[in-house]
Amino acid sequence: MATLQSITTSPPHPSSTLVNISDDADLRLIRVLAPSTTDPSSFESACASSISDGDAAGLLRTVIGNGAIAGLLTGGYTIDEAVSAFSLLTVYLDRVADAKVERELCVALADAVGDAEENGEDGRREKQSTMVSALFNLRSDGNEKVKLLTRIVELADLSALSPGEPRGVVALADLLESSNLKSLLALWGDIDNVGLRALYAAVSKGMDRVLAQLTKDVEDKTTMMKIKVTKERKQSYMLLFLDTYKEGSELDDEANSYAREAALYAIRDPINLFSTQRRILSLPAVSALQTTQPALYDLLKIFMVGKLQDYRDFTAMPDKMTVFTTHGLNEEECMKNMCLLSLVSLAGEHEEIPYSAIASTLNVDENEVERWVIGAVSSGLMEAKMDQLCRVVLVERCAVRQFGMKEWTALKVRLDKWKSNVKGVLDALEKSGASVVVDGQ
Repeated sequence: MATLQSITTSPPHPSSTLVNISDDADLRLIRVLAPSTTDPSSFESACASSISDGDAAGLLRTVIGNGAIAGLLTGGYTIDEAVSAFSLLTVYLDRVADAKVERELCVALADAVGDAEENGEDGRREKQSTMVSALFNLRSDGNEKVKLLTRIVELADLSALSPGEPRGVVALADLLESSNLKSLLALWGDIDNVGLRALYAAVSKGMDRVLAQLTKDVEDKTTMMKIKVTKERKQSYMLLFLDTYKEGSELDDEANSYAREAALYAIRDPINLFSTQRRILSLPAVSALQTTQPALYDLLKIFMVGKLQDYRDFTAMPDKMTVFTTHGLNEEECMKNMCLLSLVSLAGEHEEIPYSAIASTLNVDENEVERWVIGAVSSGLMEAKMDQLCRVVLVERCAVRQFGMKEWTALKVRLDKWKSNVKGVLDALEKSGASVVVDGQ
């Protein structure tokens, strides 16, 4: 799609069907834009005066204020033609003497494209996002690029936003992979939190749009995979948004709303979002839920670091149980997920687990143990083999739900054991080598 290409490549060269590159190119561009204004003659006169005076800021204000850019979004111009004319117009930004005014006009140009009234034409959003992408490519200031990328995300169609395609197929979706965007942000320098929050919120809402469409599609394997990765991306951006609030005193209504939504996401899908939300409890905005929504916070904490017995104790308290109906949580799904997480916690503590221990932990019959182990393995949170003869589960690998001093101590014990085993092997090889030499004499 043109939108995606324009993010990663240079904007197309100006089309001669719109603007001939010559001494009077400025005026030719103005004549192209004039018909979409309410008074073309006065518009051309005002623009000509700004050009004559070398007033780039005045020219851009006149173009933006008269709604001239909207004409490029009509069916009379192709995407390439519209982008060509718009790219020429953006060149005037470099001629604005005042840096602050330059930044303001840059955002105003993007807004003029994004806020233009709908005309019902096909491909309009693609044309809008492609035009803003051309401006994005031409700017170097980090804060400007963040604001422009926010606009691109808001204007992009679902196919451009949807994750889950092979890398390289959808450029915007690739760019919005959180690790990729973090690398870009680091290159762009210091970005203010206001811009970051707007960008993260735009991506989160964009994922809502994608999910709304995916839930309408046929539930095949590909669709389910896309739903999974889209939820992961939404949660990661909600947490990035919340991470911009470093102190509790900074929290506002938007932060509180996102904290609540992120907590519910974590509770509803703790298995698929396991690795995405490891730090959720450390975020000040989420910690604030202890005061504003204590039952929700307590349930979230159980899903992050608690065990099945903690969950049972929680559900045994009538005042806590209201959290399920208040937030539309499915108790059966919550119980199932909590059992899987408890099994993972048990696997993290023991390399060999008797069936009886699992049955006791999950409060199920031993005949059901293998079904739960298969479920945990299928979730990707652990790798294990079952010895049906000895009725034990042999844990090969498992995810760690929390990593504190207890876990560091257990890791040290395992490393010391591994070190001792390796030393024993090396000693045996050394003795074996010496024996061969002696035998050879």
